Amino acid sequence: MASLAAIYPYRCKDCGHRYLRFRYAEPPGQGPATAGEREIRSTRNAMVWRRKRREFLLFGVGVLCFLAFLYFITRGRGESPEGD
Repeated sequence: MASLAAIYPYRCKDCGHRYLRFRYAEPPGQGPATAGEREIRSTRNAMVWRRKRREFLLFGVGVLCFLAFLYFITRGRGESPEGD
């Protein structure tokens, strides 16, 4: 349940203590990011955004196809020529 809120267990490499931490929090004791780290982070964020955008697009197309299929199988067939 905690993973839904982006909280995951971590283990300290020095002492072995386990604790829960917010996934997107900066590691403790880390100074300001250098220009290279900022560039890597922005590139990684751009890649993640492209992947999410592609997933949303595919999901939307899938939903539209499903709705078109539902419309096709539930639409009225019209009157039969014999009047049945």
